Amino acid sequence: MRRKTRTEKRTSGMRGAVVALCAIGLFTFAGCLSISTHPRGAEPSARPMEDRPYEIVGQSEGESSSFRLFWIFPVTPSLDLNRAVEEAIIAKGGDNLIGVTWSVERQVWIVGTLIGVHVKGQVIRYKD
Repeated sequence: MRRKTRTEKRTSGMRGAVVALCAIGLFTFAGCLSISTHPRGAEPSARPMEDRPYEIVGQSEGESSSFRLFWIFPVTPSLDLNRAVEEAIIAKGGDNLIGVTWSVERQVWIVGTLIGVHVKGQVIRYKD
């Protein structure tokens, strides 16, 4: 069995150091590059209002998001405003959402993009 020379040992050690530096750099710089939030709209209600009396249950929020790996390949289901509205209504056990505001947030990461929609409003429940 052949023994390693000093040059081979040095080269092997440098190769390990370069790999370690690359790994540290990847984990250090794999963070968020930018975040932007844009208000998109305000509506009197999320669904058509029924002609019945109602009570306000309380303030609620819902959100939906979508992640694309390397900005191209979808990893999670598509962004869905209706899913965010449903989440807000179901959280309070209501029938509709009034005074609705919604915004879109975009986060750009080295490994991909996250886009989310955020819905906020007053949940109502119709009286029988």
